[in-house]
Amino acid sequence: MVKSLLLVAALLATALGLEVHRCGDDYPHPTQVTVPGCNVMPCEVPNLSDFSFSVAFAPPFATNTLAVDVTATLGDFNLPYEMPDQLRDGCANIDASCPLAAGQQVTLSGTAPVEAPITRVTVTMRFEVTGDGGQKAMCFAADVRLI
Repeated sequence: MVKSLLLVAALLATALGLEVHRCGDDYPHPTQVTVPGCNVMPCEVPNLSDFSFSVAFAPPFATNTLAVDVTATLGDFNLPYEMPDQLRDGCANIDASCPLAAGQQVTLSGTAPVEAPITRVTVTMRFEVTGDGGQKAMCFAADVRLI
């Protein structure tokens, strides 16, 4: 049953939004990821611009908090990425209010500045949302080409 639900969620994400990478079996996957102007990875993002996104997901547990963390990698190298303060608090950026019930569908939206020291490379951005006590609420990775 659980595998069937995960398959349906993956198919729904593919049909309705950008197809993104999974973070692993122990991380819930979003139901939809939307990046304006991008339908297929890698998403092209101009340097020194703003990157907008929205992510629909349903935490599998009740939670009072949502913390957002983003990391960037280029191949095997971790790149410095300073998460904007206004995006760290997931509860402040969803279309509902915390606390959330287990399985409650929410959409997290945000805009982050892109200020990369290099361009013409493709980096992998990993977006992870955790709830109370660091419980894994949602995670995905997307390839972004800096132009």
